[in-house]
Amino acid sequence: MIEIYYTDAYKLERVQQFDNLDEAKLAFAGCVTLPDYYPVTRILKDGQALDFQGIVGDLYRYFQTL
Repeated sequence: MIEIYYTDAYKLERVQQFDNLDEAKLAFAGCVTLPDYYPVTRILKDGQALDFQGIVGDLYRYFQTL
């Protein structure tokens, strides 16, 4: 399971969950899931934190390296 925590335009922390890495890659390949400029606060993969700092727009490129 992949959990992506981000801060939205209202400064609230939100989360999106995906069953696996392939599903997350597919969601961010089209750039329609979330606005690119939202800051990502953390990413969990199977309950363990991943080392990512950036914005939603950088997620697809990051997921390609996993």
